[in-house]
Amino acid sequence: MSKKTLWPALLVALMAVGGNTLADDDDGKMTRSEKRLARVMDDYKLTGKTKSCVPLRFLRDSTIIDDQTIFFKSVGKRAYINRMSHKCPRLASEERFMYSTSISSLCRMEIITVLDGFGRQWGSCGLGEFEEMEKLTDAEKAERAAAQSSDDGPSGQSQ
Repeated sequence: MSKKTLWPALLVALMAVGGNTLADDDDGKMTRSEKRLARVMDDYKLTGKTKSCVPLRFLRDSTIIDDQTIFFKSVGKRAYINRMSHKCPRLASEERFMYSTSISSLCRMEIITVLDGFGRQWGSCGLGEFEEMEKLTDAEKAERAAAQSSDDGPSGQSQ
């Protein structure tokens, strides 16, 4: 077996045995998906409201969190997180998708298609409910930071 064919097999074996060893950061604490979600949660909070559809004119940007979760930034202080009921293969690694809709909204069960860097399609998945999020105020961010620092001990480790 050549080195080129051995590497994918070794990668699969390490992931099966070691969990997220290769996906972890140098500090060994958070996966890339956990970091993406943490960055979103640093600025937004869930409101507890869900929507089946979101008007396209309100959506400005999207961030792939993992193979099952997409964060949609909206105009103003709103955002939405969409958690699909099933994993969408290669969504997190490719970080690209497309959709086609005949109405002016993106809705639950709308089909998205994963694209690679060359625009090739890699499969399709149905969206879930849109969980509404609201941008944190500066006061709320300061309150969160104070709560987190009070949870840390003198060495900076959580107790």
